[in-house]
Amino acid sequence: MNIVFKPAGWVAAATLICISTTPAAEPVWNVRNIPLERVSVVAHRGAGFLAPENTMEALELSWSMGCIPELDVRTTKDGHVMMFHDGNFTRILPNAPEAMKKKRLEDLTYVEAKELDIGAFRGAQFAGQRIVSLAEIVAALKKDRQRSAYLDVKNVDFAQLARETDEVQEQVILATGSEADCARWKAVAPRSDAFLWVGTWGNTNDGPVEKRFAKLRASGFTNINRLQVHCHFNTNTGTMVPSDDFIRRAAVEVRQHGIEFQTMPWNAPERPEAYFRLLDLGTAGFGTDRPDVAQAALREYYRRGAVNWNVRDHIPLRDFTMQAHRGAGDLAPEGSREAFELGWKLGCVPEADLRCTKDGVIVSFHDNNFARILPDAPEDLRKKGVADLTYAEVEKLDVGRFRGEEFAGQRMISLAGMVQILKAHPERSLYIDIKQVDFHQLAAETIAVHPQLILASTKYEEIKLWRQVAPRSRTLHWMGGPRSWVSGPPDDPQGPQAQLAQRIAALRAENFASIDQLQIHVNTAPDGTFYPSEAFLREVGAELRAHGVLFQTLPWGRREATIFQRLMDLGVASFATDYPDAGMEAVRQYYGAQ
Repeated sequence: MNIVFKPAGWVAAATLICISTTPAAEPVWNVRNIPLERVSVVAHRGAGFLAPENTMEALELSWSMGCIPELDVRTTKDGHVMMFHDGNFTRILPNAPEAMKKKRLEDLTYVEAKELDIGAFRGAQFAGQRIVSLAEIVAALKKDRQRSAYLDVKNVDFAQLARETDEVQEQVILATGSEADCARWKAVAPRSDAFLWVGTWGNTNDGPVEKRFAKLRASGFTNINRLQVHCHFNTNTGTMVPSDDFIRRAAVEVRQHGIEFQTMPWNAPERPEAYFRLLDLGTAGFGTDRPDVAQAALREYYRRGAVNWNVRDHIPLRDFTMQAHRGAGDLAPEGSREAFELGWKLGCVPEADLRCTKDGVIVSFHDNNFARILPDAPEDLRKKGVADLTYAEVEKLDVGRFRGEEFAGQRMISLAGMVQILKAHPERSLYIDIKQVDFHQLAAETIAVHPQLILASTKYEEIKLWRQVAPRSRTLHWMGGPRSWVSGPPDDPQGPQAQLAQRIAALRAENFASIDQLQIHVNTAPDGTFYPSEAFLREVGAELRAHGVLFQTLPWGRREATIFQRLMDLGVASFATDYPDAGMEAVRQYYGAQ
C-alpha cells in the first residue's frame, strides 16, 4: 500500500497519497462478517444427540446453547400437531408390544400420544419425557422473542400450521426438502421464513446436486429464505460430497439471492475440522447433530481471524457501511426525506433521529426544541419540541428553509413514511437513533421492515430491549469519545479513554450480546493525534472482530480523506459521518490503493 502516514505528532497537510489504477482483488465473503451470535446453528431434531430428540428438554437445551432447534411435526388422529420424527414407534419404544411399535403418531389421539414415554429409550435418566404439542412449542417461543424454531413438516396441514403459529410467525421457520412446500408455506404464512434442505445421501459426485441447483436456479430460488446442503465426508481420503468447489460456488450463488446458506456435516458432526472447512468455503450456518461441537468450532474460528486485518481485504466495497449522520445532514436539511434519499443515492445508510408527537406519531427530528431549525419562528414555538405538538401541527413546519431558500418547503417525515420507502426498496437500510419513543410501538409499526433497520443507542439496556422486541433487526451501540484533544492525555486513568475502556469491559462481560455494530467517536488534534489513541482503536477493532461485531467510528468534524484512511489502517471497518460524500470518496480511494 502506498498510502504513507506518519505517527502521532504528524501534520495532516504533509501526507502524500499515491493511488494505483490497478484494482484490488475482490474480498471473499466469510462468516466473520456477521456477528457470531447471529450465525445459525440448527440443532437437528432439537439437540437430539444430547437429549431425547424432539422433547421439551431438547428444545430448552438448544435455546440455552444459543442454537435453533429443528423439530419434526406430524398430526394426530384427532387433528393435533405434535413433535415426532419417525414413521412409527419401533425405534423410540423398543420394549413396546409389536402392534404398538408398528403404529404411527397419526394412528393415535392427542391423549394417547401424551401417555407415551419417549425419553426412556435413551436411558433411565431421560425417562418420563413426553411428546410435545405445537401449542407447547408456541408457548415456549412466546416466552422469549429471540427464540426461533425450525418446523420440519412430515404430515401437517399448512393452513392449520399457519393459524396455530400466527402469534409467533416471525420466530417459526418451515423446514422441508420440497420447493413446492416452500411456495405453499409462503402463501399462508408470509411473515415466516421457508428453509429448503438439499439431501445428498448416496451421491458419489456433484452430478445430482448440480441438477437440483439447476432447477432452483431456473426458478430464481423463489420462496426460499434459507438453504442447507448436506455434506458427507470420506475420512480416509479427505474428500467431500458435494465437492469443495461446489460448496464454494453454491455459497456465492445463494448469497446473491439474499438467502442464508447453510451446510450440514452429516456424517462428521463431532469433528471441528469439518466445520472449519465448511466455514472457509463460505457457509453462513450449520445444521448438526452436535450443536455443542459446532458452537465451540465457531468460537475458535472467529478467534483465529486474520492477524493483520484490513477492511479492504475482507469486506467488498459495495458492502461497506457508511452511516450518513442525521441522514446526509450536512448536504441537505437533516432528517428529511430528501436527506435520506441523498444518503441512499451516495451508497450510504442514512440515520433518522426518532421522536414522538403529542398524539403518538413517530417522526424524524433530532433536537429537543425548534430553536435551531426554526430560527425565525415566534419565541414560544422555538422553545417547544416535537412532543408538544400534534402530528398535524409538526407536519406544517418548514424544516428546510433554515439551510437556505433552495431547501424551503421540506417537512418532517413520519415513521410510516420511512417504512413505506423501505418496503418499496428492500435493498435499503436505515439507522434509527432513539430520542423519545416507545420501543413496543416502534417495533409494531416497523415489523415489516425489521431486517432493514439498525437501532442506534448509547444505552446497552435499550439495545437489549430492542433485540427482545425486534430480534430480526440489527443494532448499533455508539459511544461518544473525547470531544476534544484538550480532554487530557489518552493514558489518564480518569480520562475519557479510560471511561471508554470501562464500557468496553462491561460489554466484554456480556460477550457483546445483542450488538451487531459498535461505534466510537474519534476526535483529531491539530497535530493529527487521535483521541482515543491509535493503540486503543486497534485493540478494540481486534476484539470486536473476534465476535463478528462491525467496528465503526465517527471522525468528528473531519472530512479529509487522510483521516478516514488512517482509521481504516487501524482496523476500522465502517464510518458514521456528517460528510458522506467525502467519506465515500475517501473509502473508494482506499480500496483502489495498493
